[in-house]
Amino acid sequence: MDAAVYLRISYDPSGQALGVARQREDCTALCTSKGWTSVEYIDNDTSASTGKRRPAYERMLADIRDGRIGAVVAWDLDRLHRRPIELESFMALADERHLALATVSGDVDLSTAQGRLVARMKGSVAAHEIEHKKARQRRAAEQKAARGEPQWKRAFGYLDEARTPDPTTAPLVKQAYAAVLAGSSLADICALFNDAGALTARWVRPRDADGSPVRDAKPILERRPWNPSLVSQFLRKPRNAGLRDHNGTIVGRGTWPPLVDEETWRAAQSVLDAPGRSPGRKTVRRHLLTGVLRCGRAGCGGHLSGMQTIDKRITYACKTCRGVSIRAEHVEPMIYHAVGERLAQPDAVDLLKAELHDTAEAERLRGERATLLARLDEIAVERADGLIDGKGYRTMTDRINAQLVSLERAQQDQERLRVFDGLPLGTPEVVERVRALSPDRLRAVIDVLVVFEVAPVGKGGHVFNPDRVTATWK
Repeated sequence: MDAAVYLRISYDPSGQALGVARQREDCTALCTSKGWTSVEYIDNDTSASTGKRRPAYERMLADIRDGRIGAVVAWDLDRLHRRPIELESFMALADERHLALATVSGDVDLSTAQGRLVARMKGSVAAHEIEHKKARQRRAAEQKAARGEPQWKRAFGYLDEARTPDPTTAPLVKQAYAAVLAGSSLADICALFNDAGALTARWVRPRDADGSPVRDAKPILERRPWNPSLVSQFLRKPRNAGLRDHNGTIVGRGTWPPLVDEETWRAAQSVLDAPGRSPGRKTVRRHLLTGVLRCGRAGCGGHLSGMQTIDKRITYACKTCRGVSIRAEHVEPMIYHAVGERLAQPDAVDLLKAELHDTAEAERLRGERATLLARLDEIAVERADGLIDGKGYRTMTDRINAQLVSLERAQQDQERLRVFDGLPLGTPEVVERVRALSPDRLRAVIDVLVVFEVAPVGKGGHVFNPDRVTATWK
């Protein structure tokens, strides 16, 4: 009779399958003693308590249903099942197919009430052990978090294991946060990391052509380019500011040095979490000034979008009224020149002298916002408990929401001022620095600084008239 030898180890980070090898020796010997022909099914480094798929176990069940397997051999019942619901399903199949079950610790006759009782008792003990183990692990994790100890071993920006800032990648992380606050997109951050050769890294197990992990193969370090999604997730990590979080809540300072200060990290979160920007500021679609230029046709109020003409030239045209357009070769140099010249003027330094561009004020705004959000939660509980009626609830929530809108505008004003950080305002050098800005950074500067409007062509439309483009400085 063909017997399925089921081999499983929950955790095998080395990938050497030594635990499976030990089980194989005992189970093969048991098959030999019974005169059965063994057919192996291996789920190495696979838990049976999480409910996740076990490919080899599923193949074994399919072969049992098809009549290819007449017995199952395992080192112990907890190798087969760690959840009672799976055990019950397996016993029903065993009864249907008259399946024999043998373990190194002893045979279990699932065709008898006594055998099923033994199986259920061992299954209950296994489930009980899992629950206790999880409780211990949760408590240990809470204590570890309270002490500020890191949960991670390797992280971008830090040296492996030592958890000290990497002299190569740590400065890039600091630049990334500064770029976000200055208006750069996630695509800009990807370019910053990828162009420097600082790619993502993770240990992966080699796999066969069918996608199955290669037995006994050691994990290999896989490096891949950054993408906007990965950058968004990375910039949100509290560990970059030396903060320890647990279950999504920051519980205190960590025991490792930060890559950026907490104020910078929190300011970046405000930008990343701003409405309409999740997972972060979107990069421009294709053309530099798409959505930047306003239509100057009376009563329109639309924005111009870039498009390619039949002769392969880029033109910005209003898709709302379709009555205003201008060639990129004419307008883009004008925009660069106008912004550069404005920021080179002596009074441009005043753009950084705003009361809200202050750490204490920023913290006060965040604290006030948190208080208002907490009050909204309290009002919701009071409404549910019948302490306030529907009219009173609406009045109170409308008032708080209005205050939140005002605070969010103040926070946005503060963060927008940061787009000028790093630019030598009031100096001739700023002109070239503006020309070197990424499209997203330029758009952020324009959004704070000026409104450009393009008027219809009018008479003499075959000759470009620079007066069609007007600037309203904020």
